[in-house]
Amino acid sequence: MDAANISSACLDFASGFRLDAAPPEAQDHMKKCLLDWLGCAIRGATMPQAECVKQYTKLMGGNPQAGVIGRQAADSMYNAALSNGYYGHILEMDDVDKESISHPATVVIPAALSSGEWRRLSGADFLAAIIAGYEVMLRVGAAVTPAHYQIWHTTATSGVFGSAVAAGRMLGLNREQMTWAFGNAGTMSAGLWEFLADGAMSKYLHAGKAAATGVMAACFAQAGFTGASRILEGKQGFFVGYARQNVNPDLFADFGHKYRTATVSFKPYPCCRHAHSAIDCARALHGKLPASLADVAAIDIATYKAAAQVAGIENPQDSRQAQFSLKYTVARALKTGRIALADFDDQVLFDAEVRALMDKTTVAVDPSLDALTPAAWPCRLTVRLADGRESVEYVENPKGDPENPLTWAEVKEKFAVLTAGILDKQGADAVIAICQGIEKIDDCGQLLHAVNKHGRF
Repeated sequence: MDAANISSACLDFASGFRLDAAPPEAQDHMKKCLLDWLGCAIRGATMPQAECVKQYTKLMGGNPQAGVIGRQAADSMYNAALSNGYYGHILEMDDVDKESISHPATVVIPAALSSGEWRRLSGADFLAAIIAGYEVMLRVGAAVTPAHYQIWHTTATSGVFGSAVAAGRMLGLNREQMTWAFGNAGTMSAGLWEFLADGAMSKYLHAGKAAATGVMAACFAQAGFTGASRILEGKQGFFVGYARQNVNPDLFADFGHKYRTATVSFKPYPCCRHAHSAIDCARALHGKLPASLADVAAIDIATYKAAAQVAGIENPQDSRQAQFSLKYTVARALKTGRIALADFDDQVLFDAEVRALMDKTTVAVDPSLDALTPAAWPCRLTVRLADGRESVEYVENPKGDPENPLTWAEVKEKFAVLTAGILDKQGADAVIAICQGIEKIDDCGQLLHAVNKHGRF
């Protein structure tokens, strides 16, 4: 692959991709991603954290162009993408790609859905757009990971490229216009990890804004607004400013041959994905521990660098911080044998038994485990008892990874759990059926119409 033509390779694929070129397994996996994201976003729209974006979009207003989850009235394409993308990231349960360490669904899908609904495009057009967006976004993210990820949130920074591609296809941009949209999306790429130091809410904004930025860039391009043609590899482009490492151009040589869409992971637990291997270990050890957890003398979590960096909050004070705490999630899973939404309720965060376990827990980066990333996200958990006995569990690929996948039945079950109390069984079944047959519907807007018709928000 010629390093001087990386942007062109992305744009050639983005403009020329046809749905029938994607293998059945990639299309099927994308439908799982769609249902998985939708469950996260539906539940996210009911959470207290959703109120900020609701107040913002109400204040700003917008032409009634596209559906917003939980609202009967339509809003602008921009506001719809912003809101739905934001909602989808609140629970920390949306899909994740290992190599790019990014969450593609909550960026790409809302951008395609809002612009596609406005143009009343088919489900097949929509499915093609989100696959194209995934394929581009995941390659851009993989090209700059892991060094980029130490400072930048890849979902936001590489996400704008995927959302611009998806929205650009739905708006019918030609090759030249797609170039402009891609260039201007890149010049608006942003998303810093500094919010972690405060346990702040910026991560939701990262997702929603990246989705909306793609819509904005595509709309500007449609109106004739020009943009950089070499935004990725140019002398003052994305890679020079953001990569912080050498970029392998060969990552962009297999468009149309390797479908990264088919290898995206799903998250069974409502917290940072970097904690999931540790949670799997803790759940496996739960039944092997004595009835009294006071007999636990020490807990050692051996993990990789990104996990310690992003999920390393030592003493979480609220549910948001607890979602990014290896110590909390492991201690909670050791006690209960699970990690569910209820485990982040305020009334259980300061459980005395869990806090006592956290005080006995250490987190350390193991170079041998770090060397396995990003192909694997491993953890080794050791629990030592007061009498000297020791139990060890190791997980290399957490539940939901391609090597340890969620089946359709499990994805549907996750959707049912997330939408319980919002969608009844009839409504949930209707939405699932649309997702599984998305390529057959005439108007992709039917998806959110069904959600809002059946939902109790």
